[in-house]
Amino acid sequence: MVDIYRIQQWLFDTAGGGYDFDLAKSHMQAALVRDVTIRDTWDLDYTADRGLETVRRAVADLYGPRVPADRVLMANGAQEALYLFYRCLLAPGDHVVTTVPGWQQSWVIPREIGAEVSLMVWTPGTPFDVDALDRLVRPGTRLISLVSPGNPSGCLIDSGTWTALIDIAERHGIWILVDEEFQVNLQESVVNRYPRAVSVAGLSKVYGLPGLRVGWAVAGSEEGGAVIEDMVNYKRYLTMCNSSLSERVALAALTDRSAHVERYRGLLSQGRQILDRFAADMADSLQLVPPVDTPFAWFNLPGPISSAEFAERLLKEHRVLIMPAEVFGAERGFRLTYARPLPVLEPGLDRIRTLIGEVAGAARPSGRVR
Repeated sequence: MVDIYRIQQWLFDTAGGGYDFDLAKSHMQAALVRDVTIRDTWDLDYTADRGLETVRRAVADLYGPRVPADRVLMANGAQEALYLFYRCLLAPGDHVVTTVPGWQQSWVIPREIGAEVSLMVWTPGTPFDVDALDRLVRPGTRLISLVSPGNPSGCLIDSGTWTALIDIAERHGIWILVDEEFQVNLQESVVNRYPRAVSVAGLSKVYGLPGLRVGWAVAGSEEGGAVIEDMVNYKRYLTMCNSSLSERVALAALTDRSAHVERYRGLLSQGRQILDRFAADMADSLQLVPPVDTPFAWFNLPGPISSAEFAERLLKEHRVLIMPAEVFGAERGFRLTYARPLPVLEPGLDRIRTLIGEVAGAARPSGRVR
């Protein structure tokens, strides 16, 4: 039996809608139907297994002239694209290196396939340790799986670090998979720098359209394109195709990309000011890891209770939803999404402040003489 998916279990089973303020889900505030284009003349037929050509061309354009539309696969969210990639690239006995805290899928699915997985600790707020990753590489290493900007850390792998990572991958013939859901400028994608690279992204995070379930995988070379073709065939057995309605809405969103990015940057700018003030006020109890252009931030929680207990109390006693470190394979921290309207963000942070006061008060000695 596959491991329990702790992220989804926390969001949908444990929380189950029992909150007033959602500061957990990693996308910016979700758009409304009125924010997108839907035409009553669109048919509801099947779409192509690899996605509508017009949509794939629009996605390819995000990456620049080196990426043709035939190296793009549209998927039901980035999560399906990641799953398809693991299933099509990996075989029993392969070795994978990925990072923690991170996305559970990146180690559970490779292990289900029969691959061995090494977890490299990338502590939020610290530079990516290329030497530590290099020490994990061995004969049989097939894949390095990364997220940049990082989820849940909000940290970015910079250009110099990418150069060192690509050098390691080239020396050993290793594939690089990068979840780039939070990358606004996809022309900076690793697929434009390394032929054995695949990028996965979608419309959920930056565009605030997670309910469309539109994601994609992109390869930058013919070799990567062959993997994309394998993924297309696997998808035929899995979900066959995407929703034609969702893909047409996606095309309209990509055509009007500047408006969505402007909304994203506006929420980030407004929310970051509130977040920074909150972090300064709570510096004795929480340690903010400054995010790099992500709609969420990581807080270290060095206090007297675990982050799992803190998140559970915040949910049950104060009806605010955050993501505890434990669902990402870590401890003593939480991810908090700040790309929210002020009527959501400010009262949510106030309730976190209240709980921290309650926890600190309970931890103080009573002062009684015995």
